[in-house]
Amino acid sequence: MTKEELKKQLLKLNVSFKIEDLETLLNDTLETNKKFNLTAIKEPEKFRELMIYDSVLPIKLIDFDDKKVIDVGTGAGYPGLVLALITYGDFTLLDSTKKKIDHINEYVKAHNISNVKGIVTRAEEYAKNTQETYDIAIARAVAPLNILLELIMPMVKVGGYFIAMKGLKGKEEIEESKRALKEMGGEVEIIDAITLPESNEDRMNILIKKVKPSNKKYPREYKQILCKPL
Repeated sequence: MTKEELKKQLLKLNVSFKIEDLETLLNDTLETNKKFNLTAIKEPEKFRELMIYDSVLPIKLIDFDDKKVIDVGTGAGYPGLVLALITYGDFTLLDSTKKKIDHINEYVKAHNISNVKGIVTRAEEYAKNTQETYDIAIARAVAPLNILLELIMPMVKVGGYFIAMKGLKGKEEIEESKRALKEMGGEVEIIDAITLPESNEDRMNILIKKVKPSNKKYPREYKQILCKPL
C-alpha cells in the first residue's frame, strides 16, 4: 500500500489525520526494528496496510474521542499508538516487554504526543488495581478470546467496551467464550468482518459491551488462566 493509497483508504473511513504523522511512525518503527525486534513486517508497503490501516479499523465500531482507553499487549504500539494519533482519546499502552514500552515512551516524548503513556507490566497484574477504570479496552492478536476476556474485562467500566481484533476464527472464539462472557459481564454487540484491500487478508473485529460487573475473583494468575481457561 502506497502512502497515497493509505490516505485514500483512511479518507473512506472519515478519519481526521495528518498522513505525515503516520509516515513518521512507520519510518521510526522500521528503523528501530533494525536494532531490536518490534515487528516481523519490514516492507513499508505491507506495513501501511497490515499495521497502520489495520490498526485504524476499530474506529468503525466506536468513538474514541474523550475516552480513557487501554491497549493490552500493544507490542510496538499497534493499534494504540496509531489510534492515539487520529483521535482525542487518552491512551494507556500496556506490554510486558520493557524495550518495547521504552521505545513507545521515547517516541511520544520526542514527538510531543500528550495522550499516550506506556506501562511495563502483565495484564493480570495491572488489572488488580484498575478495576472498572477504562471506557474502552482493545487487544490485537494477543491471545484467544476467552483468555483475553478474563485479563481485560475487569478493567473496563460497566457500560464500556472491549474490542477484540481477530482473524477468520473470531466467530469460533466467541462460541468458545460463552462462559467467559458471562463471568466477565460481557455481551457481543457487533462483529465487523473486513477484508484488507490489497493483501486480501481477513479480519474480524468484535465489539463487546460490559453490561454488568465482572466476577471479582478474576483475573487469576496467568498459569491458572492457561491451565484452566474459562
